[in-house]
Amino acid sequence: MTFLFYLLYLGTVVVLLIGAQLQVLKSALVCPDWPLCYGEFHPLIMGPAFYESLHRFLAGLLGVGSLVWAVARFRDLRGKALLPVFLIVLQSLLGWATFTYKLPTVTTVLHLIFSLLYLASLEGTRALSFDSALRSTWNPKLKDVTGFFLFLLLFQFILGGILRKSSLLASCEASLDFWACWKLQSQIPLAGSLSLIHRSFGILTTLGGLFVFSYLAKHLPRWKSAAVFGTALMVCQLLLGLQMGRSSSRELIFWHFTAALGSFMVLLFLILRLRRYEYHFFGRPVPTHLNDLLDLFKPKLTILVVITLLVGVLLAPLGLNLIFLLVSLVAIWLQAAGSLALNSYIERDLDRLMDRTKDRPLPAGRLEPRVALIWGWSLIACGTLILMATANLLTALLGLFAALSYLYVYTPLKLKTPYALYLGAIPGAIPTLMGWTLTTNGLGGFGVYLFGILFLWQIPHFMAISLYRKSEYSSARFVTFAQTHSFSFLRWNIILYSLLLMLFGFIPYLANWRGEGYLWGSLMISVILLSLAVIGLFMRDEHRQKIWARIYFFGTLFYLPLILGILLVLR
Repeated sequence: MTFLFYLLYLGTVVVLLIGAQLQVLKSALVCPDWPLCYGEFHPLIMGPAFYESLHRFLAGLLGVGSLVWAVARFRDLRGKALLPVFLIVLQSLLGWATFTYKLPTVTTVLHLIFSLLYLASLEGTRALSFDSALRSTWNPKLKDVTGFFLFLLLFQFILGGILRKSSLLASCEASLDFWACWKLQSQIPLAGSLSLIHRSFGILTTLGGLFVFSYLAKHLPRWKSAAVFGTALMVCQLLLGLQMGRSSSRELIFWHFTAALGSFMVLLFLILRLRRYEYHFFGRPVPTHLNDLLDLFKPKLTILVVITLLVGVLLAPLGLNLIFLLVSLVAIWLQAAGSLALNSYIERDLDRLMDRTKDRPLPAGRLEPRVALIWGWSLIACGTLILMATANLLTALLGLFAALSYLYVYTPLKLKTPYALYLGAIPGAIPTLMGWTLTTNGLGGFGVYLFGILFLWQIPHFMAISLYRKSEYSSARFVTFAQTHSFSFLRWNIILYSLLLMLFGFIPYLANWRGEGYLWGSLMISVILLSLAVIGLFMRDEHRQKIWARIYFFGTLFYLPLILGILLVLR
């Protein structure tokens, strides 16, 4: 299977480079039909149509290969092996939607980001042989350095993708040198600002990369060659960037992207090996101060908040200034991260009682409680003030309401009544509504619908969690339906809410917001989730009931992005 891995990995890189070339030439979407091109499977005449159809053909092969790879790795990795398939399905939907609806720049940039995430998912499911000799000299700070720089590079990809795809460089094209662009900034504030951010940040990232890779080369003898190669790529990045500052060409832009992609691949190789080796040696991430600070903010949940918010932004009828969008996303992340840090502060004593949470920074004593308190309120205050200044008062107040109701209504009530779940679902569903209000500054029908589907989804999702984690919640004194009601009550409620989700999915079609493509897509996904719910009727013993609840829980994790995805693309 190693051969298949390299084929998929290399194929993804080729698809990325072909896509970059099409964007640089500004000849993307030249084929008037889909999935064919001018009615042909693959035009033989070299040109933009040839490369675009080749891009689609290779992406299709990657989809088939990913399915084979998932089957081969499923025995060892279980659900994790399905992640590449899931990402390739999302990529296909985004690619089709980009062609069909000529969607905004944000969607095209997401297409690029999902491709990079697909590379990460492949690397993360690769079979490794571990060198036990590294355990005695393990340095957990290396993963912090690598991960932080990988994040900076990913941010550069986002900025570069926005610049290349959009018309922001109409007056401040890459052919202008750095200082000329600076002088023009007052005349073209949006293009000039974004270009200067990208260039300035690029210089800092490149210089920082030279330090990071040299540091890694010194402290990672096993993977020193990869770190040295990364250093060489950073030097190329710097030279290409300096050359582009004087005069630019399509070839320079393409090779600039290629060098950045190479640096990303090297960092990906290193960070995933560091993390997987750490889990292999110690069974968990080895704590560091940076890791503990990030753990306070529960990054997986805050990322989910930003993703659901983006859905609301993309579905809103009005456009949004990209600079303001980026700033607003950061502000909303600050609000969410602050509320989760305060939640960690409030529940630190309860977290000590559960195996799943007892090793978090506060219950384990690695961070002082006042750290979470200061960070929490500071982030909420900063996020709210930034939203008031750059977005609108309605969005800022919605975010503040979500944070405060989560902390002071849901958090204390979940120790007293299982019905706190319904109150907790309100702040959990607000982010998509905030995405709508961020753009429209109003509470429209579609925005309320998005809130509704997120609200309904959380009920069976958390009922399933409470069932298979019943003993943990009991030890922490959380009152859930699994503690106060029978299994029969839970399974019938899970079936009921799965059915309500399916019926709720008809609303966009009935309201003429979406067509038949969305209707059938929504119905198919909802029937699968409902079928998983009905299986619970046949679970008799407690062990099987927990297994079923866990399977249904993962089913809801796949359901949400799929239903929001088809809402975006099947118009």
